[in-house]
Amino acid sequence: MHDLSFRWPHPRIDTSLGPISVRIHTGENVYGLGATTSDGTGTVTAGELTWAGGQQVSPGGAVVRIDDTDGVVRISVRATHRDGIRCVAVVLHDQPTGDVTGLREGDLPVPVTGRVVQYPNGWFDLATPLLGLKRPDGSCTVARSLDTQVRAKRFVVVPHFASPSTCDFELIADADATRPSADFAVPTWELRRVTDLAPVVASHTEHIRSAYDLPSWSSRPDVPDWLRRTALVVSLNGMHFTGRVFLDYDAMLTTLRRLSEQIDPSRILAYLPGWEGRYYRWYGRFDVDERLGGAAGFRRLIEGAHRLGTRVMPMFGANVAARDLPGFETWAAPGQLLNASGHMPIGSVDWDASRHFDHSWGALINPAYEPWRRHLAEQIVRLHHEYGFDAAFLDISAMYNNDPRGSTVHGLRALVDLLREGSPDLLIAGEAWFDGIGGHIPLVQAGHRDTVPTLHDEPDAALFTGANRAFGHVCLGDPAYGSTGVHEAGYNAHWRLPVREGVLPTLTVVDGTLDDAADRVALIIQDAHEYAAKYLA
Repeated sequence: MHDLSFRWPHPRIDTSLGPISVRIHTGENVYGLGATTSDGTGTVTAGELTWAGGQQVSPGGAVVRIDDTDGVVRISVRATHRDGIRCVAVVLHDQPTGDVTGLREGDLPVPVTGRVVQYPNGWFDLATPLLGLKRPDGSCTVARSLDTQVRAKRFVVVPHFASPSTCDFELIADADATRPSADFAVPTWELRRVTDLAPVVASHTEHIRSAYDLPSWSSRPDVPDWLRRTALVVSLNGMHFTGRVFLDYDAMLTTLRRLSEQIDPSRILAYLPGWEGRYYRWYGRFDVDERLGGAAGFRRLIEGAHRLGTRVMPMFGANVAARDLPGFETWAAPGQLLNASGHMPIGSVDWDASRHFDHSWGALINPAYEPWRRHLAEQIVRLHHEYGFDAAFLDISAMYNNDPRGSTVHGLRALVDLLREGSPDLLIAGEAWFDGIGGHIPLVQAGHRDTVPTLHDEPDAALFTGANRAFGHVCLGDPAYGSTGVHEAGYNAHWRLPVREGVLPTLTVVDGTLDDAADRVALIIQDAHEYAAKYLA
């Protein structure tokens, strides 16, 4: 974590939870409040700002409103600066340093260098903007944003250099880059100190359900009846980036036939990563692959699965395209993802064990760019009508970026709507989850932090399971070797998920899995039977 290398004498405003201060960030610099006045009713006004650590004065200002009632502190800030507001930080000072709590991956310690926790993050950190800071007496200072739209937040714990047992708790809210303005009304922050986090979480869940109009799982219209009967997702890995084949289409069908001897095949959803040939390499151009069996083999797979009663879900990239595909300059290049600064983020992994990330053939595309949306949707709809698979999985669908050219959240919703327009009976699934997209996509993959599964029903099962279901991430290891198949992690010791209502049992299969780990495969099948008995009709 980076920080300033000097102390800044920000004006402090007293609250029942401790003093607060405010920082205002533009694309050019960082500012503090100048001289302040108070009206005695909780409103503090600064008619000018300071910069250079308080050494210089700048035009601009802020109005800070504080409602401090019965131990609940609500803070709203309206900041202005002619350069345009990038983000605003509200800082609660002089708190005891403790673990952060309220994350999917459980409590995390705060090192002396500090910790930054991000929202929205579909894979780990925060799926909703609420975080607790534990205190030595067992209580917890919990902060949550009352925003009603998806905007980036950062919760930061900064231990004091000279006394790391004491810290500052920073709450940073980003302005929407699609609407640059010299004026930013920061969504209200709520802080309170509690001994039990559950009531605050429940209150926050109701706020989020209302803000994003989250549907109920039991009645949402984008969930087909067959998904409500599904108890097992089988990840059938096709071709690795390097061209190494794990399972061709016929081997995938053979796997499903063998599994149907252990579980009702109508309970199975077959997920197909790497079905289109070299995994990721030709994202943006989706079709069957000759080495895997071509059109005839893919049709045999779909029709054979359907004869068993099994449903099939190929994988598609929602926002990645190969730069060297014909037409890229038209349907993708103008929509390449931008940071709020206007620069392109780097989005690559180490595909071939070269121990670097410089694979420049892939570009991140914002689904808010209509030509990309249509280019992708037309391929998925055409393939669905041609082969009859049951679901489409949208890779990296939970990607969020504060792109000045368009909201990635709105772009995802528009992509899903376009797919449903062309294929109304097609289930749309996606990778990872956060609150603001829960109503767009019913079925998602679990997250992970460095391949350790993070499950979206933590810490708040009511928020996630009330509207969504998850299955194992594509990086889940297979039970025989720990192989992640086409996924770039390589190997993962985690191969089994807990049996909970919001988490579908998931089996990763590569060549040899069923033969070399029959006992472990049986355990996952047993989990699926338990899941069906507990949670399904």
